[in-house]
Amino acid sequence: MAASRLDTLGMNQIWPVLLVAALGVTGTLGAAISTQFLTTRREDRRWNLEREREQERWERERQDRAAQWQREDELRHRESREETYKQFMQTIWNWGRKAADVRQMIEAGEGHLFMVDTDELYDASVKAVGIMAELELSASAPVRDSARECCDLMSRFVSEVDAVLPITEGADGLDVPVRLHDSYKVVARKTVELMRADRGLMSLAAIDPHVLPDARPGSPAPFRQGDRFKRFQLVGLGRARARPQS
Repeated sequence: MAASRLDTLGMNQIWPVLLVAALGVTGTLGAAISTQFLTTRREDRRWNLEREREQERWERERQDRAAQWQREDELRHRESREETYKQFMQTIWNWGRKAADVRQMIEAGEGHLFMVDTDELYDASVKAVGIMAELELSASAPVRDSARECCDLMSRFVSEVDAVLPITEGADGLDVPVRLHDSYKVVARKTVELMRADRGLMSLAAIDPHVLPDARPGSPAPFRQGDRFKRFQLVGLGRARARPQS
């Protein structure tokens, strides 16, 4: 009995020690696990934050590159459009000067038999139509519409002049090219103004009205009497398109 009581007393003294030791081990292990868990969560948050920042940085760089490419594309488009506008304006101005000379010869042609060399007018018309193809890709709708009308009038003027050759006293149809030339000057003026407006430039009418093609009827470019027969011969020029009337 005494030995049994001693064993029981010994066990009662050991259990608290074992319990304290178990609690110590459990606490230490729990602390280690908690620390590892918190460290892992902190690392995950830091990694996610860095990843988000990296994604934001790449997105900003992508947007910056896209904006830069768009600006470069717009600049190239604007430069290409301005070059096309310049070529078209030069073409219609050159054509207009030649057409004014032809018009004045038509208006002063009573009593004369002469042929007009319209090859240069025809070539300029073809060049304008070629530039028109580029305008279709870059110009605004108002400019495209006005430029098409301008090209149409240029071609019709050349065709009508060819149709009345050789011009003789009392020939019929001489008023048709004159009216077409007046219409051309109005449309050419409008086209130039629309192109300038497209570029954000002030109207030429407010700067120097004389620079624009004159829209007034019966106002061709100055033409000296001595220049007339240097440009136009009194006999047929043998051009294939300048056909005589029957």
